[in-house]
Amino acid sequence: MAISTSPRRKASTTASPTSTSEAFSSTAPASPLPNLLAGLRWGTQEVLAPAAVLTAIVLFAGWAYFATYFAYFRVPVESLGLSLPEVLTQGLRSILLPVSVIVLAASAPSRQLRPAAIAVGIYLVFLAIVAATNHWAPLGSVAVQLAASIAIAGIVFTVRLGFGKSPAARTLIAALGLLLLISIPIATGALDAGQKAGTSESSLRFVTNTAILPNAVPSNGVYSYSNYVLLKESATRYWLFRIGDQYTYSIAKSDVLYIRY
Repeated sequence: MAISTSPRRKASTTASPTSTSEAFSSTAPASPLPNLLAGLRWGTQEVLAPAAVLTAIVLFAGWAYFATYFAYFRVPVESLGLSLPEVLTQGLRSILLPVSVIVLAASAPSRQLRPAAIAVGIYLVFLAIVAATNHWAPLGSVAVQLAASIAIAGIVFTVRLGFGKSPAARTLIAALGLLLLISIPIATGALDAGQKAGTSESSLRFVTNTAILPNAVPSNGVYSYSNYVLLKESATRYWLFRIGDQYTYSIAKSDVLYIRY
């Protein structure tokens, strides 16, 4: 029994370092965890950084559009009570077409740039036809976005053909892209405001209990108006543009008895 058990004890004593190393080695797979998390954090940064930049561009585009549009009618944009969803929505409307062109031009295979350029052209023509037939945006706004989209697509394809390897070239490309993104909402707001100011007739009808605006027509103790264009409606006020005299008025909703758009 002693002879038979002694090797086992020796084996157990000699195997103890191995078992100890195995015990430590069992925890070894936990060491790549920080690297995995680091890679996850890096991936999150890669997603969040472009998302933050895009959000900032959209916010700027929406605010620049409203500031330009209402400056045409001499209305301070700060007095309108614009909400964040309104600014974001308008910003998306202003730059959605150029951004989609960037994605389309940048995602094409490097060996198929010519078909990609043709696809971008067909895409822009299709959107122009849809905009003209469905009137989802004023023609001036569509024209500005189409022109900017063509220029941006040209920049993207130029970069993919090899231009922009030097720091000076990259700076020039970034400056051109930034200038285009800034100019789109400003030009769009100015064109939309000019088109609105050129309105010659309106279907807007509203009634007040007192004659608080020019061109009031009295009837049965109330006053009706029919020569105005609605510029903006907030939770408490209407901003109205009077056709013919180029003046803008603001009235409280509580003063309006009835309104029809």
